[in-house]
Amino acid sequence: MSTCQNRVVWFTARLPSSALRSRICPGQWHRDAAIWGARRSNYSTSVSPAASPAGAGDRDGNSGARTAFSHALYRERTDRGNSRSTVRSSYSRYSDTDELRDNPGKSPSDLTTPTAVPAATNSTETSPPSYPRIRRVISGRRFPSPRRRVRVIYQYRDRGKRRFVPRRISAAIHRAQNSLKWQGRVISPESFRRDIEIRLASLFPYVSVPENWRIAYRSLYSAKVHKTEWRVPESMELDRLGNQLVDMLENEGRESFQRAWESLPTRTKKFQWPRLALWWLHNSPNFALEFLLATNNRPYPPFAMVVDCMIYINVFCNTDENVYRSVISTCMDPERWPTVGISQRGVRLYLNLSSLDKVSRAFALMRKRDIQISAPTALCFMKCFTKGRDINRAIDALRLIPLLNEPGFPLDSEEVMRHCCKLLTLDTVQEKDGVRNFQILPKLLELGVRPNRDMMNVVLSNAFKSGDPQLGHDMLKYMKQNNMKLDSYTYLTLLSDAVARGDRAHIEEVMREIESSEELKKNPYIISKIFHAHFTFTVKQVDSFADPAGVFLSMLDLYSRFYDLSPLKDLQLIPPTFAPIERGVDAEPSPVALYIMLATYLRSKKNTDRAYRLYRRFRQLVMEGHKTIAPLAEFVQFPNEFIVAFREDPHALRYCVEVVEEMIRPDPGVVTVEGRKVTPAKPSVWTWNILLSAFTFHRQQQAVEKVKEMMRKHGVEYDQTTWNTIINGYANAQDVLATVAAIKDMESHGYKIDSYTIRPLRFLKDPERLQAAIDELDRRTAEQDRWEQEVEEKEREELLEQGLRRLAAARRQGKS
Repeated sequence: MSTCQNRVVWFTARLPSSALRSRICPGQWHRDAAIWGARRSNYSTSVSPAASPAGAGDRDGNSGARTAFSHALYRERTDRGNSRSTVRSSYSRYSDTDELRDNPGKSPSDLTTPTAVPAATNSTETSPPSYPRIRRVISGRRFPSPRRRVRVIYQYRDRGKRRFVPRRISAAIHRAQNSLKWQGRVISPESFRRDIEIRLASLFPYVSVPENWRIAYRSLYSAKVHKTEWRVPESMELDRLGNQLVDMLENEGRESFQRAWESLPTRTKKFQWPRLALWWLHNSPNFALEFLLATNNRPYPPFAMVVDCMIYINVFCNTDENVYRSVISTCMDPERWPTVGISQRGVRLYLNLSSLDKVSRAFALMRKRDIQISAPTALCFMKCFTKGRDINRAIDALRLIPLLNEPGFPLDSEEVMRHCCKLLTLDTVQEKDGVRNFQILPKLLELGVRPNRDMMNVVLSNAFKSGDPQLGHDMLKYMKQNNMKLDSYTYLTLLSDAVARGDRAHIEEVMREIESSEELKKNPYIISKIFHAHFTFTVKQVDSFADPAGVFLSMLDLYSRFYDLSPLKDLQLIPPTFAPIERGVDAEPSPVALYIMLATYLRSKKNTDRAYRLYRRFRQLVMEGHKTIAPLAEFVQFPNEFIVAFREDPHALRYCVEVVEEMIRPDPGVVTVEGRKVTPAKPSVWTWNILLSAFTFHRQQQAVEKVKEMMRKHGVEYDQTTWNTIINGYANAQDVLATVAAIKDMESHGYKIDSYTIRPLRFLKDPERLQAAIDELDRRTAEQDRWEQEVEEKEREELLEQGLRRLAAARRQGKS
């Protein structure tokens, strides 16, 4: 590249580069430029072995060839009609007839054309033409002294010469080229041009981020992390205008601040923006968000500086999440993402807080514009697409990993495999041409992903979920053949499948394998799953002739092998005759284990008075802040289980209502456990369904209507079970019309009739009336629809007639 007196960089697209030349004076540089252009043009007349004159010939030391050229090279006239006219600087303006002359005061016609030495002449006495020092004369005046700051930028119309560009453009080009060279990337001209446009639209086109901002921001961030005092650097303190802008935003609002900001010159914005941002980050992060929104106009603050602000606010400040997401969407829009040197942390921050549509748009723009992307960012795209269940785009993001070839992120790395496992959770088995196969797994194998144990665990789970146990056993066999060590996740999958299918023999086989491993025996998740399996086959599927006390003691014995008995003693569930096996250290029971023991006790005893005493004891321990029992109030399953225990006794229905009333109480009381506040669970739709079923079972239809009213009051939406329970109640009451109306309402809400809906209809004493009621209801519905349609037509006709009357009245007034 070449430099000139103004340090302007030549735009070198599709032109060869030349070595750097140092200038002696303005005229010397232009003389060199003219000589370079003459070598590439048709102005040469002869070649002579004579030595070149100093300062006017070859600067490369080639004395064997000297080129003589016309004086027209020293003169440039710009055609007024040419679109490629001279670029005028903001510092000075000159005429379109600027000329280069050899001598001040002489016209170009006075300059004689240098005569070339004939090739046949061997005389060395012929003196070469001398060229006087070139000066620029504009409109009859000499060019100002070089000591005076003057910025004049010329653009050659000759296609053989390079063009000058403004300094800020050349600086942006240099930074982009250096970044691409460091990254080892090649991008399209359109993408490069887009990056330059974004850089030029920034507050700081010469540097990506000012150095004083980097230093001050890092010190502020470090002080916040280490909780030390931070003072604003002297170079970043606010001046009088900065303090006025702070007062304006905090007192007058964002709109006034934005109007004042847009009226400031660009140089003032450059000075004020970093200082105002640091001040608000340190003193008032909420106003920092307002500041970012107010300054989100051209020239924009650099993307990296906005990212720094948003990361600081996200890490250290408690702001409104909706406002924060809005600022992210507005100030970090992908349309203004630079192509080269983009902050990858900023991209990931945008992706994690954006919807699937915005993530898809960002992904498309990054691929279209060759925007820089790192392997962690590609995995972040994959995670967002997996979360949004967009399988195809998730696989497209995974395809970028081998293309990037970033160290530490091969396809078999732990980070990549973890994202592949998450994607495989969406996999399903599909049948095509009589062949059953997975949908996602073959695509991962085509990319070169080699399944490890974690991936095969997910595949094993998907195989069992497909409803084909043989496929699951085939996957298990494959894992054993490839010497993959089965872990806790594998055995949890096997236990879950066996419990779901009711395969007690397979459960016992799996438990024998678990007994051989000391590590698996102590795994809390496996213990909970074994406990759940025992509960399923011992309590849920209990024989009607089984001893209830024996069922509870069996579960209590299994519980005592793994967990501490103290919480059950505090609940007064352990009978005095029980003798547990002495063990070394007992683990604290999980909420699942305590729920299973509570449900086993309530379902095996079937005593309403005992159940109510247990409920009052449970509430007492919760209000006292019991270390283990109090946190159970956060789970809705515990109060639901008490309602189930009360609903079979008609005299205990008031206990059901009492449980629900305590759950919906606006101020249940403050309970803390080890400094953590315990928030009691609110009734779920299952809670209301259980309460509805209790009154429906005892045919208390008025209470059912009261429960429905409470559900509407608390904004609870009906599900399929709710509608089936309501229909069951009307059918038991032999109210055929209400039953049919409930079925119609259920269908209007998008639910279909299933076997549980049909079952209570069999108990109608007069089933013939059901069809008649359906026909009658259809007739009434049709009449209602016709009446509503007639009313709408009458309203439209009345409105049309009123409009015509107003139009006629307006015409009469106009004529008068």
